[in-house]
This record gives sequence, structure tokens and C-alpha cells, in this order.
Amino acid sequence: MPGSDLRSVSIMYRRPPNSPQAFAGFLRNATPSMLTIQSRLSVKEPRRVFGETIADENYLAIWFIFKDKWFDIGKFYDRSNNWLGYYCDIVKPITTLLHGRKTSIITDLFLDLWISPSNKYCILDKDEFDEAVRTRLISKRLAQKAVSELGRIIKTVERGKFPPAHVKAIKPEV
Repeated sequence: MPGSDLRSVSIMYRRPPNSPQAFAGFLRNATPSMLTIQSRLSVKEPRRVFGETIADENYLAIWFIFKDKWFDIGKFYDRSNNWLGYYCDIVKPITTLLHGRKTSIITDLFLDLWISPSNKYCILDKDEFDEAVRTRLISKRLAQKAVSELGRIIKTVERGKFPPAHVKAIKPEV
């Protein structure tokens, strides 16, 4: 992967009730409100949406991690760097983006949204979200906020205003 060791960073990702996991990547850009990190995916099994594989071992993702936002965005590419779409995780907002070479812990709230290149979208992991609420892995208040944020993003997708232009414009560094 491109970049020197100075740009190596780990994305710290937690899905309750599990401990945080570190995923290696390299820092493409950092501002006070956003990190852009490129990484190769490591998956247990391929993920398919609309009959297409959207995530598999060694697929590429460019992650946009935002300060104080209820979501992150991954721009996904296959092994040949063909763009596949956007993966949007609903997450607890983080207030500090980086701690040394690690992101602050990103806590996943189970709901995800896939947005295809044709702007067709699909809500993912709703069953896991429902189970997390039922078993109190996330509070009802947090669950309501997650559902509200997902709905807001979907409305923005339907208006053709999501993801932001800088997300759409970025290309992989290979």
C-alpha cells in the first residue's frame, strides 16, 4: 500500500459487545473534522448486495471518518480498483479523531446503508440492529438516534446530495 510508515494508521472499530479491533490503513488526509484512510478489507466471507459482491478479501476501501457525525462512509473498490459503491455505517459520534497512529474508537450502531453507483440503496444489518436493541447492547435512546440518522441520510441520498462531493471525487492511491 502506498505511503510511508509515517502515514500508517489503524482504524479502531468496535461492534458491541466486542472489544475494539484494529484495521491497518494509511492516512490520506486529516483535517480537524475528518480523516480519510485507505485500507484493504479483511472479511470472513464475501458480502453481496443486489446480486453483486461489494466486499471481499483484499477489496479496497477509502474511509471517511467524521468528527461529531453519526456516520462514516467507505468508498469501496474491487481488487482491480473498479468502484463498487458506498458503504455507510451508522456510528456513535467521536469527538477526537486520532490518538497517535490510531483513530478514536468507532462504535458501530449496527445499521448500515449500501449505495450503488446508480444511487440505488439498501439498508443492511437491520436484523442485527433489532437484536442489539432487544438484548440492550444499545440503549433505546441510542437506537432511536441511529434510526433517525439513517432516515436523514436516506432522504439526502434520494435528493442526490449524499455522499458529499469530496467523497465522490476521491480515487484510490495505488
